[in-house]
Amino acid sequence: AEVSTQSTEAVVSTQSTGVPLLIVDTKEEMNEAIQLMGICREYILGLQMELARKELPRRTVQDQVRICELAAYFTHCNLQPMHLMLTLRTAVSLFYKMKNFKTAASFARRLIDLGPKPDIATQMRKILAACEKNPTDEHKLQYDQHNPFVLCAKSFTPIYRGKALERCPLCSVNYIPEYKGQICTICKVAEVGKECIGLRICPNQFR
Repeated sequence: AEVSTQSTEAVVSTQSTGVPLLIVDTKEEMNEAIQLMGICREYILGLQMELARKELPRRTVQDQVRICELAAYFTHCNLQPMHLMLTLRTAVSLFYKMKNFKTAASFARRLIDLGPKPDIATQMRKILAACEKNPTDEHKLQYDQHNPFVLCAKSFTPIYRGKALERCPLCSVNYIPEYKGQICTICKVAEVGKECIGLRICPNQFR
């Protein structure tokens, strides 16, 4: 599974770095290219977190907490529904095992709302019912699902609304301020926080 994740990230990354080399003629084509860049950004960020999660040790409670945090953050990447369902299933399983039943229930509800296959929906409803009997979280995590946030692409930590951040001028991924001046870990091209004109692939952008 890890090799597959690495291979997928490599393919998506290649597509992401190819977008700045395009030359398009219309506003519609430009918007499609920008949308593609955004899709690639979300998948690369998510897959990098998944690789980091799989490489973490599992010896201590804090190790397990961090594993759960990364799984939770992955569910907030803007993925296709079928892929989002996979991240939610992982999060439900990990949080349930950690006895964070309240948060596990929230992931189960989100998954059910996406309309999974009947067997998965049945499984999630059973887990949800079990969680609702004891709607508590045993461990405190750096994760507040009710407070809007974006993810730092380097530290893999949430940047909650109103907090300072820096962005990549090319792929628009977010970073905490301490990473300003470093090369973006997503597009691997631009400098984080650099003030510049950004992506320019259409003659209309220069008029």
